[in-house]
Amino acid sequence: MRGDSEDDREDRAESAGRGIHWFRNDLRLHDNTALAALADRVEAWLPVFVLDPELLGAGGRETPRARFLLGCVDRLGDALARRGVPLQILEGEPAKVLPELVRASGARVVSWNVGATPLARRRDERVRRVLEDAGIEVVTCRDHTVFGPGEIRTGKGDPYSVYTPYRNAWWSRWQEAPRWSAARSRIPKATIPPGRGRRARFASLGAEDEAAAQLPTPGEDAARRRLRAFLSGPARRYHLDRDRPDIDGTSRLSPYLRFGAISARHCVSEGLRAIEADPALEAGISKWLDEIVWREFYAAVLENEPRVLGESYRREYDGVRWSRDESHFEAWCEGRTGYPFVDAGMRQLRETGWMHNRVRMIVASFLTKHLLIDWRRGERHFFEALVDGDPASNNGGWQWAASTGTDPQPYFRIFNPVSQGERWDPEGRYVRRWVPELRDLDARVLHAPWKADRPIPGYPAPIVEHKAARERALEAFAAARAGRQADRAEGQADRAER
Repeated sequence: MRGDSEDDREDRAESAGRGIHWFRNDLRLHDNTALAALADRVEAWLPVFVLDPELLGAGGRETPRARFLLGCVDRLGDALARRGVPLQILEGEPAKVLPELVRASGARVVSWNVGATPLARRRDERVRRVLEDAGIEVVTCRDHTVFGPGEIRTGKGDPYSVYTPYRNAWWSRWQEAPRWSAARSRIPKATIPPGRGRRARFASLGAEDEAAAQLPTPGEDAARRRLRAFLSGPARRYHLDRDRPDIDGTSRLSPYLRFGAISARHCVSEGLRAIEADPALEAGISKWLDEIVWREFYAAVLENEPRVLGESYRREYDGVRWSRDESHFEAWCEGRTGYPFVDAGMRQLRETGWMHNRVRMIVASFLTKHLLIDWRRGERHFFEALVDGDPASNNGGWQWAASTGTDPQPYFRIFNPVSQGERWDPEGRYVRRWVPELRDLDARVLHAPWKADRPIPGYPAPIVEHKAARERALEAFAAARAGRQADRAEGQADRAER
């Protein structure tokens, strides 16, 4: 066998110091766990983002979520360019295009932060297998959440199915080992040439695009500015204002967290630091931090029970006999239900790709309880329409509203869209903004315009009556529970006979 030449040995030694970081839902340079781990192993690196058709979904690049994602990638590319590092943007299946770039660049290490969804895990395993078969070291870390599902467990080692004990365990774990560290802001020192790897920069979003102009400013810098603005302003009253869609009282950080333009660790750390500096902020910021832990809880539920993407977490409610009334579903999607608070939310979603969280609960409850339409249809519509569409949070929120998930509102709790509007939009500013047909109505009848002393041109009558719809939903959910109990009793009897 022919021995290696001195040049071959030198090439391998040089390559051992080369690495690639695969950016995915971690589109930032600060507090990036896998990127910092790569910096511990190599001297020179190359960053890459893969535009995977599966990642974009059915809507392609035109959905608000995809446009915001591409905007964040653009801003990441700009930040890297200022450091003299060229971001490689590849299009295609990661298991094919990443190995090509690895071979062309001579890298020997590839890092990425792991995905939480079943789709992401399958994709990651394909890429890992191809790279490791080629002798490439793979470095993966958890970064999208502070803690993984295996780190927050009951005393028996089981996953939590109820939020409150999960939250208590989460905070106990944080106190034991706070997860934020400035060391995770490291990046390798030098850049390696991409060789003959395929590079394809896509066009910028384009400020002239009217639809895109309504999206949040993408990127890590914008995320950090938004966090600072929230903590120095609305956070003080967050516990009081968070349910008011007529007030800009929330952080609006969910799109940035969705794509990792900012880390949950950094948000928690900065929130706690703000409380330490000004204890008067504790009530507001503590309530906001609770929402971040909710996000962690839903991510854990999805990883522990991936079936929830297609099934009810509480299996008895898979037996609900859902309505197939397409006219009702279309009216809900278009904001033409005749209930102003619901319609305002759906129109806000259509025009901006975002909806206030309180309103999300109301419109989801209306679809699943008043219209008795399957929560999975609403979940899919939201996922495609939302700029912050996240599989775990979206699924968790929808199953909560539909009373089919973990820690749900009881099925007999059905939000009244009129009283909810009167409580959380008392002066009607939110409805007037998004439902201009009702702009001139008196606030006393704004949320129930059929009570006005004159007809409202262009605005529909309610498509269902609240009391009758509520009774129908109660019957449907009770029947599903009874059916499940009967099935269990029959199964027990069969086993007893055997």
